[in-house]
Amino acid sequence: MGCQAKSGPTELRVRCLDALASLFYLPPDQQTDDLVRMIESWFSCLSSQPVELFRNVSTQPFPELHCGSLRVFAAVANQPWAQRLMIASPGFVEYVVDRSVDPDKPSKEAKYELVKALATSKTCAEIFGNQHFVKLRGYMHEGPYYVKAVATTAVEGAD
Repeated sequence: MGCQAKSGPTELRVRCLDALASLFYLPPDQQTDDLVRMIESWFSCLSSQPVELFRNVSTQPFPELHCGSLRVFAAVANQPWAQRLMIASPGFVEYVVDRSVDPDKPSKEAKYELVKALATSKTCAEIFGNQHFVKLRGYMHEGPYYVKAVATTAVEGAD
């Protein structure tokens, strides 16, 4: 399924990403050691670098692929092994809190769900560190549609 998510017709890739997100999601109250290890094993079987695989898919110019890969990340975001993989991926946190890469409403909402899953996880502060945890919590509290206000002053007679 990792190969299908990486290449192939767009519709097939979108369906593959949605299936993977459904397969990998494990509610926190149902996380047992065996189930968490099984999901981690499945995730690592997708590719030699599964985090990079989904990041590469998410940077392609198709909103449905971008949202699908964000949903996969959100599905595993509450699991400590996935958080360790994410923080070990250079630039991952910066990518997640960068609002400029999400041009449309579904993308903003999908990224917000990822950030919310990370920020509300019991292990996020410990694994990501206080600096990144504060960024994620700030993003979560600002909401998916936050835009930083820019103040400008008009001067009469200026060109």
